[in-house]
This record gives sequence, C-alpha cells and structure tokens, in this order.
Amino acid sequence: MHLLTFLPFIITTVYALGKLEPADGKLLFGAWIDTSSEPQSGGDSPFAFNSRIGFRASAFQYYQHLPLKPPAAGAPDYDLPNHNLDGTLKLSVLNDSTNAAIFLTIYPMQGITEAAVSDDQIVALANQVNGITKSTGRNLFLRLAPEMNGDWFIYGEQPTAFITFWRRFHNLFTPIAPQVALVWSPNFRAATERFPYDPYWPGTEYVDWVGISIYWKGLAKSHPWLENTLAPSDYAAQLLDAAGPEGSVQSFYQDYGVRYNKPVVISESAAAFHMASKGRPLDAGVGQTATVMSFWNSFIFNPAFRSKYPLLKMVFCFEMVKTEDEETTNDYRATVDPGTLVEFKKGIAAMDRAGVVVWARESGVSVSSSATAVVRTATATSLVVATEVVAATKVASEAVSTQQRSGGAAIGSVWSLVLVVVVGFMAL
Repeated sequence: MHLLTFLPFIITTVYALGKLEPADGKLLFGAWIDTSSEPQSGGDSPFAFNSRIGFRASAFQYYQHLPLKPPAAGAPDYDLPNHNLDGTLKLSVLNDSTNAAIFLTIYPMQGITEAAVSDDQIVALANQVNGITKSTGRNLFLRLAPEMNGDWFIYGEQPTAFITFWRRFHNLFTPIAPQVALVWSPNFRAATERFPYDPYWPGTEYVDWVGISIYWKGLAKSHPWLENTLAPSDYAAQLLDAAGPEGSVQSFYQDYGVRYNKPVVISESAAAFHMASKGRPLDAGVGQTATVMSFWNSFIFNPAFRSKYPLLKMVFCFEMVKTEDEETTNDYRATVDPGTLVEFKKGIAAMDRAGVVVWARESGVSVSSSATAVVRTATATSLVVATEVVAATKVASEAVSTQQRSGGAAIGSVWSLVLVVVVGFMAL
C-alpha cells in the first residue's frame, strides 16, 4: 500500500509559446528597409543592411496591397523593383542568403468591406503565403491593416467594420495557412488620448502577436516637430507601458501582452532626424547621432528595459527617408550616416554579447526557437494532495506539441499545470 504525504509544493503554470515566438530572454531584431526605387532612400537590400550592421537580421519587413495593386515605377510607391506586375511581392528581394523571417504588412487600401476585399482575395493571399513559406523555408508573420486606430489610412477609425473584417480574414486565412502568425498592430495611443486601442481588439482567439509602432520625433507638446532633440531616457517605456507623460493612460504592454499572454512586436520603430521643412534645411540641433541613439538607448539597447518587458520578442527598425508631418523630410535610418552607424553597431554588438538576439542563419536552417525551450512559466506555491508524479518526459512531449498554438492561454487541453511534486514517504 502506498502512502502519499500532504506536502507544500510548487505549481508552475505553463504557457505555450505563441506561434513563431522565440524562447524567453530572446529577441528577433529586424528591419524595414527601402527596396523601392524611391529617390531618397531606395535601392537598399537585406544583404546590404546585414553588411552594414555586421549581423544577419532575424527578419525583414515588406508590404503588399489587398486587393493586389500593380506596381508603379514612379511616385508615390516606386515599387516596381520589389513587386511583380500582378502586385505580389517579388521573392528576389530576399537576397540575404539567410532564413530571415518575412514580416508581411498588408494594406487594404480600397477599404475593409466585403465589396472592397472579397473572400476569394483573402483565400488567394493565404495560398500565396503558403507558397512563400514552402518555397523559401522561412517563417512568415502577417501584419494585417496596421495602425487602424489612426486617421491616415482609408480603413482607419472604423472599429466595428475593422473587427468584422479581421474575424472574416482570420476565419478564411488561418485554415489554409496555419503556420503564419497573424499580427494585430495599432499605432501607439497618443498622450492626447487619440487613437484608442480597445475598440479595435478582435479577440484573443483571432490574434497571434500584438504590436505597435513607436517613433521619436520630439515631445508631444512640441508638434509640429522641426527641432532635433534628445528622447527622454525612458521614452520607449512611456509609450509601451504608459510610464510617463509621453505615453497614454493605457499600457499596451500590460493590457494586450500580459493580459492575453501574447508576444509583443514593435512593428515599426525609429528616431526621426528632421532634415528639411517645405524644402528649407533645418538646423541639426543635437545632431543626427545623438538624436537617433537617445531613442535606441531608451529602448532595446538598454538591458533594464529588456528585462522589464520580457514579452517583447521582436523589434523592427524603420530604415527610410520620408516627407510627412507639415511637409517635413525625416531621415529615420540608423545605419547610413557613418557616425550614427558606429554607435548603433555598438548597441547591436552589446545585445549579441548578451545572447539576446536570435539572428538568422544561412539558408536551410530554421529560425524558429528550439524545441527544448517552448514554454513560458509563472510560479506559485500551494498545498495539494499529490496523487501521482508527472513524468518529465511526458510534460516535455506535451509542451513541444503546443509550440504552434496561441500563447493566449495556458496549455489546457492536455496539461494546464506542471506539478512539481515532492513525495514525502512511500511504503508498501
């Protein structure tokens, strides 16, 4: 006869990693470079970017219209170099000879009604990305209708229509391309309380990753931004976590990352160096290097920031020149100006020494996290009756089987808890 003693033991709540999520303590670092023929910053390539930073970026971001839009050699898109004649992404832009993930942003620039985007067009996109992942061996993230809470896209500020569109897209797309991670990515909620998040949330079962765009252009009260100044030392935390006057009253990280147990991506991020306004050169102020690095040093180059936000698993630097905001020309690139590149590379190298970044590898090797690190845990102490010892091999097997499930809930259908049991006395 076996006797089991009532003893305190540790309960470890085990969560499945999100779809394509790297292990805890790891980060995917990517870039959105200008592969177009745009005169100011076009002509870039993944290979060139990797050469500049000295590492193989984890991912590269591209875009596509839905419905498809044929490319134009000139303004406004200059996208003939990176899109096929039917509007699909040219795979020739993936010239880095690595397995870097593809982060594909989808713009429904004719609207989000069924008349604007048909079911057949969604199915065609699903089949397209299926073909991309199979032919390239790369992971693929799909950021659908980003910054929908803003007023600068045709589909913006339509919360009810957006949720209907998102759920319809998910229900058609995911059964065909279940390996693709779907990214919900609003613009950050401004300090003025514009651009709220909540009305656009489609529900945790419809989302794999959550993300926002974060830029340093100047203090909110200084708009329009024409001066080059230093970002506050905690600027990124203010925007991500409502941790200061530049953020809002709502923490994106807590309300969507922590609450729903979703991996977080900063889908776009950069500091703007203001070059000119309405064709008139602007004063350099503190200078390009200081402006850019003040932002990145408040962000992922800061070890304390990374430690405080462990669900932040992917970051994209925006590497383009754009004319916007009161006709101001902004250089967002951190890797072109020689002095800025030197300092930026120091930050990248420090993250590499810390073992933080999951860099891409030469083609043919999977970029996804290893099967030996597929769970996030949170511990609590309790007192229970132990009825059996859970075999470690069984737990590991079940954990691996959930790697491609949503990270929004604990592993519930098979094991919701790993019971680390201390058995007191066992006697015949």
